[in-house]
Amino acid sequence: MTVLCVLPARLGSERIPRKPLQLVAGRPLIEWSWTAACAVPGVDEVVVATDSEEIVAAVEAFGGSARLTRKDHASGTDRVAEIARDGAADVIVNFQADEPFLAPDAVRIAIDAVAVGPREISTLAVPLEDEAEWRSPSVVKVVRAQDGRALYFSRAPIPHPREEEPVWGTPDGPWLRHVGLYVYTPNALARWVALPPSPLERIERLEQLRALEAGLDIDICVVPPGPPGIDVPEDIARADRLLRATDNAQQKRETHV
Repeated sequence: MTVLCVLPARLGSERIPRKPLQLVAGRPLIEWSWTAACAVPGVDEVVVATDSEEIVAAVEAFGGSARLTRKDHASGTDRVAEIARDGAADVIVNFQADEPFLAPDAVRIAIDAVAVGPREISTLAVPLEDEAEWRSPSVVKVVRAQDGRALYFSRAPIPHPREEEPVWGTPDGPWLRHVGLYVYTPNALARWVALPPSPLERIERLEQLRALEAGLDIDICVVPPGPPGIDVPEDIARADRLLRATDNAQQKRETHV
């Protein structure tokens, strides 16, 4: 089974200008995400899909692979689909270019959920760690059915207990934060991008709601929490500290080998 991992990366960004090329711990953010994607077990090819020749040059400078795509794509999913249309892969991974901390084993769990079936789309979620995350509109929440299917994604605090304050860690939890990674079969990805934007998608500005409204099942794989991705400007400084610490620890290990 051939697994293709695509990192959609565009130069324009509403919250962080030129986000893929922002320097984090001395390297472009796209390089850190590329490195994380390459560490996923069983991935046969990793490629950056972008509308920017500048991003292509940056990726090739660190030894990665990048392809130019159309500039008019409405979403990263559309960009991934353009790369996947050659039909060479059995499973396609949409690995967000601003997720340098994704654990390789967690991504493999999402891949296996599609490779084994029965669902054709999967994604990741982690337990929310505090009430502030649950209430934040920049954190996407998800609720799922007992069989693991996604029921709804929202920027609002869901599920919302009738009590004034949620009780974290009770049997009614956990409240889940969605992690921006998707895995599809080629057929499911083609169906997704052929759909028009949906009403709920427009309201929440979450494209995965388009798939849910159309009746596509999305499997939610719950994995242990890790550092979140890069979404707002203050995340750059946090990621810089974490990645510098990781880099320094790695260098010390290599020195003592």
